[in-house]
Amino acid sequence: MKTTDHLWLDVTGLTVGCLGLFIVVGAGCGKSAGSGGGRAGTEAGSPDTGGVSGSGGAGSSNAAGTGGSTVGSGGGGGAGGLSSVGPRGSGGAASGGGGGTGSGGLIGTGGTSGTGGRAAGTSGGATGTGGGATGTGGGTTGTAGGSAGAGGALGGSTTGSLLARLAVSDVTVPKGVKPGRNNWRIWGESSLNISPIFTVPLANCGTLVCITTGTADSRTALGTSHAYAVKLDASDHQVTAFDLGAYECRGLAAEPDGHFAALLWAAATTKDCADPTVNAHIYVSRFDATGAAGWSTELTNTTGSDINCPTDFGLGESRLEFGGSSYGAYYHVHSQSGHEGDSLKYVDLSGKQSTTWSWGCSHSMSNLLRYNGSDKKFMPACVTDCYPGTTGSDFATTSIGGVYLNDRNKVIDVDAGCDGNVAGELGGAALAPSGWKIVFNAHQAAATLGQSSYKTTSMNQDIGFASIAAGLTASGGAVWLTTTASINEADSGIERWTPSDDPTEQYLVGWSEPGTSYAYKLGRVSATGTFLEGPLDASGRAKWGRRDDPFRAHGNGDIVWAWFDAASSTTMHFARLRSGGTATCAGF
Repeated sequence: MKTTDHLWLDVTGLTVGCLGLFIVVGAGCGKSAGSGGGRAGTEAGSPDTGGVSGSGGAGSSNAAGTGGSTVGSGGGGGAGGLSSVGPRGSGGAASGGGGGTGSGGLIGTGGTSGTGGRAAGTSGGATGTGGGATGTGGGTTGTAGGSAGAGGALGGSTTGSLLARLAVSDVTVPKGVKPGRNNWRIWGESSLNISPIFTVPLANCGTLVCITTGTADSRTALGTSHAYAVKLDASDHQVTAFDLGAYECRGLAAEPDGHFAALLWAAATTKDCADPTVNAHIYVSRFDATGAAGWSTELTNTTGSDINCPTDFGLGESRLEFGGSSYGAYYHVHSQSGHEGDSLKYVDLSGKQSTTWSWGCSHSMSNLLRYNGSDKKFMPACVTDCYPGTTGSDFATTSIGGVYLNDRNKVIDVDAGCDGNVAGELGGAALAPSGWKIVFNAHQAAATLGQSSYKTTSMNQDIGFASIAAGLTASGGAVWLTTTASINEADSGIERWTPSDDPTEQYLVGWSEPGTSYAYKLGRVSATGTFLEGPLDASGRAKWGRRDDPFRAHGNGDIVWAWFDAASSTTMHFARLRSGGTATCAGF
């Protein structure tokens, strides 16, 4: 490789090669020509002080109990809605005629406390839904305890261990979930298995889950894509599935009044960004609480020195978050000069977009974005395989990657090659009382320079934990949650955990242990990353997606997430970790 070349990366996974005719320090496989190591100083800071203006950003039962329906009994207490022990209950509500108007299923009698488990198919409803609401009797045939596939009994205890508090419901979605594509991960590519899943608690105590259905993309042809926002009620039963159109869902966020927005991506076969009009397009599209479409704003960077397009997601990813009065969108882009970066934009409630940076971490390999209302600030985080950490363009000897905040504040160095190879990956972010906590997988050994720095045969991945201050800087060093020489942990997640019986500041953490069959671990850690419980093996009870940043907290302190077992499945699993807390639910 000549030092006069620019590295480029074909993110379809076909090749890694070189192009270009000149050197700019901070360019090549990173900053595009003219951007240098920073920003031109004209970019806007993020809303609510999310960036510096002008700097460009830097058990035995989960049954419906006595509320379940009995065939033809009018919804009175009976055997309907019985559940079984274990991760996937084999029981379910008896399919019945429901009966006529009656007094069955008094609110609050269904769903006795237990160790949880997954109810099957038409199992009895969650607390308060067995046999229908008060006075509705058993309901019509087949609807007692929720329609087929619309969720099962919640189960789970409000006290005890994490696994005792865990309940899982099954939800049938309109069509089979779209397969995930290959993405650059740890020192190479591997499949994400399922297209991204985004879970967002609502102020009315329900939940939205954004999914993409459709068929797989190949290296030469696009499959089909259709996005849905699956709406669940407070008992985790499906209310409806909002049809968001023929897009891939790349993010989801909601407002306090029930409005929500999705980050929707329209793929294209052209991926060079030479003509942005024929490349892929990405939109922030807003909907009201009933799913009625409002404005839709296309996010573009078609002027200036960093013209780029959201060509594909075979590298990097995308996030959408709501905070203050704006939606933040953080996503992968590909430049006209053949490089890979990320763009951070904000869209206000009128649909007007502003740009914090059009070209950030490069290459941008994985991303997070969370808003902390206490600090009134967004936190963008990336893992990069090159810039801003690398000096010069002799990548064979000088390349280095890292975890960065706000495009410039380093959390930790990781081995990397400026060629798509990187030895770290972001997992999830949680809101602290002030600031954030993040988890990631990386190597514990000190990072070294160059494209031969990481050896997959002799080095491994562990899960790291870091505290992030309100000023978007790391507070202290990384704390390692795992130290396992023979396991490459991945797919980490974190969320603030507020059980009603323990006011201590603490966090739920989780990760996967890849292998022939994946194992999934859950634990509780303190504000400094010390284990308070676990890690526990949750594999028989719950899973989560690959690099999904899965965990989200409801207003009552419950933590929820969603996943599918396999591509093309129509069964979405929805987990709830019950805190024992309460919340006032909005009326929308």
